Amino acid sequence: MFRKPASFVVAALIWAIPFAALATDWPETPVPVETQISPVAKRIVYNGMDMHASVFDSHEHSADILAFYRKVWGGKVVVNEMGGKQIIAHREGDYFTTVEVADAGEGSKGQIGVIDLATAPRHPEPGKGFARPEGTKVFNDIAYPDDPVPARTIAMDNGLSAGQNAEYFREHLLADGWKPADGSRCAATSCVLSYERGSGKLTVVVVQDRDDHSQVVINVQDPNGVTP
Repeated sequence: MFRKPASFVVAALIWAIPFAALATDWPETPVPVETQISPVAKRIVYNGMDMHASVFDSHEHSADILAFYRKVWGGKVVVNEMGGKQIIAHREGDYFTTVEVADAGEGSKGQIGVIDLATAPRHPEPGKGFARPEGTKVFNDIAYPDDPVPARTIAMDNGLSAGQNAEYFREHLLADGWKPADGSRCAATSCVLSYERGSGKLTVVVVQDRDDHSQVVINVQDPNGVTP
């Protein structure tokens, strides 16, 4: 089963920001009154950077949530829309905060991510430790190293078909000691591949679009650790 990663579309903005001295205290992100908020995990490593994340439910609509953060952050924000969700981002010192929100029922649901920019690796290597076809671009690498069973999700895309991707990952995972498990299946433009290695579990999902371009998501859960 996939762990739902915190998803943010501001990675390009993050890498464009000059880094300051090492930060020490994580800021507390304010939320509107009567908002229920819950942490996602004890620790998250997002593209090599330490991150805190939480999810929330609010009686307010997404437009009200955006207005709340515009006011709290004095208008010093970047706002994007993606897939019906509104994403508002703000930097304060070494911390970059994003709030992703969408209307749900009589209110809204969303998630908050705070990234410590000072922990950014000098030479980031998203997808490190995982083989991938030539020309593949890794755009998200999210690890949960302190969970009871450490987990990691890697999202990438390339110009191969679903079948070509499936064949590539079958070959390389078998060579790396992963054995096929129940649940694998393929259709014309999609594949789900399940593997096991000792007590570890790994799933590859490939979805091909109309232009023979594919999105690939690898999810691995391994008691021995997942962060290279």
